[in-house]
Amino acid sequence: MASPKIHVHFDSRRLANPVFHMTEDLCRAALARRRDLTSKVRMTLGWDLEGAAEALATADVFVGFRMPREAIRTQARKLKAIHLIGAGVEHLRPLDWVPPGVAITNNRGIHQQKAGEYMLLAALMLNNRIPTIVDQQRERKWRQLFTTAIAGKTVLIVGAGHLGTAGAKLLRRMGMHVIGVRRSGRPARFCHETHGPEALRNLLPRADIVLLTLPSTAETDGLIGAREFELMKTGAGFISFGRARVADYDAMSESLRSGKLSGAVVDVFDPEPLPEDSPLWRVPNLLITPHCSSDDAQAYIPMTLDLVFENVGNLIAGKQLRNRVNLAREY
Repeated sequence: MASPKIHVHFDSRRLANPVFHMTEDLCRAALARRRDLTSKVRMTLGWDLEGAAEALATADVFVGFRMPREAIRTQARKLKAIHLIGAGVEHLRPLDWVPPGVAITNNRGIHQQKAGEYMLLAALMLNNRIPTIVDQQRERKWRQLFTTAIAGKTVLIVGAGHLGTAGAKLLRRMGMHVIGVRRSGRPARFCHETHGPEALRNLLPRADIVLLTLPSTAETDGLIGAREFELMKTGAGFISFGRARVADYDAMSESLRSGKLSGAVVDVFDPEPLPEDSPLWRVPNLLITPHCSSDDAQAYIPMTLDLVFENVGNLIAGKQLRNRVNLAREY
């Protein structure tokens, strides 16, 4: 007698950018790339959690961004894994709704190539004072700003994990001295030196560019505040890439206005989209990008689906799931 098929349900959001839509064509193409699974998987697709409760009655794996928490608690008797089509889980906190024995996995690592390129771009823009030059263009002012090469300067990457090391790789190639900060303090790939969070305040004055790539957790929210901005080198650049709650943007804005920071590039905000009346739009020497830095327009969902089916294969084989979220650490 044949084994029952693994039921995988995909849920997309209509209002999300099409870059994040898991269409039937993309799902079928991804499954076709795993010929060993084609006869072992049953797929269903939905939008905006419509029909999610019904699907969860038989689903082994649920893939999406928003979660039908009550249905997962009460109806998902077969559920073994939930895959989030993003890296952060802060929108799902507290995670006490996750049933015992159900694993959560995420897209950690999917963003690496594009993210590394963005971090390099942002660092080069800050080194060349591009945020200030853009402000001057808007005001039709001609004031030459001469800068030095980025080689030999120091970048402090706060959050030297998958994303941080993607940036470290390219920034090191540019000749920068790369310092990493990570929870464990263990050496991080492509970093010349790595430290634990307790060393942060001693490291901030050394950095020409401070780069945040941290997730939002109970431990990291508010990590960079007025005191930390004050400790930064006068004329340093600042990049916020991980999650907005990690840094105090009011304190950042004051540092930009005072000239303590020479410039900043920010890609993440709370809330998003950034409201039209936000004072951040008017902060000098600040370049805003609308959270579009690390998601590949063509490859993001195909790479996501390949990861989903890799983990489906792992489930069938009884192997460890890739990118499992530590619920206690919230990432």
